[in-house]
Amino acid sequence: MAAIDKIYVNTWEEYIQFKEWCEQQPPLLDKYGKSVKISEYLITSWSKENWKCHPIFSAPCYIDAYVIRNCPFDFIQEELMINYGHWSQERIKSFYEDVKNWNSEEKCPYWAKLEDFVFNEDGTITLKGLEKSDYDLIKEGKLYISPFTIYQYEIGKHIKCIKHPYIKYNRPFKGRWFVNITLPTESGYMWYHENHNSWDFSDEFVIADWSSSTAYVKTIKAAKRLMIKWKLPIGTKVTITGYFTNEIYEFLITK
Repeated sequence: MAAIDKIYVNTWEEYIQFKEWCEQQPPLLDKYGKSVKISEYLITSWSKENWKCHPIFSAPCYIDAYVIRNCPFDFIQEELMINYGHWSQERIKSFYEDVKNWNSEEKCPYWAKLEDFVFNEDGTITLKGLEKSDYDLIKEGKLYISPFTIYQYEIGKHIKCIKHPYIKYNRPFKGRWFVNITLPTESGYMWYHENHNSWDFSDEFVIADWSSSTAYVKTIKAAKRLMIKWKLPIGTKVTITGYFTNEIYEFLITK
């Protein structure tokens, strides 16, 4: 599962506070039921003696969402507001000053105009056209609430070959075939995880050492078997590339 950015803190004391809080949290389960403590995403290579403003936490979005909903520390929430696009009053006011002070004859580089800023009676500023950030959606329980994808799709049960090489190449060695997938446009994006031999949506939480946009198979016959086991959405195109330039197979996942 994808990550946004690291969390930074200014002081050693803040780091210890957050570290102790993480260690007290219950384990979370990924899509496949594997558990993980959020403390495993702490960066622990720092010491009090060499302390500066360091990154202390790097986690997938699903873990960050748990921290956003549960962590009581303002210094952590402020970092996550930035990472997940929240527009605080300080940010809106700073943006207003930038727009107001733009005096160049060139086209203004900002997407908002002065008339887009509304000054409220309580002293706050509202910015027209500002959509809810991922941070706000997470806080409202509308994003990253489950380790499973938000996309609705039907799993394909059959495959259809729509392209194959015109000649059979005399392969000089037993090499790997490279597998890439293209989803229907409304279905997001998937990553391959070798430890599960699975393709998973980018918004899903999967505990894995690494993610890749490419899977590898030894033979086309093996690839055909795997395409059904991978439970890909109907309409997915699977492209399998060999050693030679035109050694390409394409399959379509069907009902």
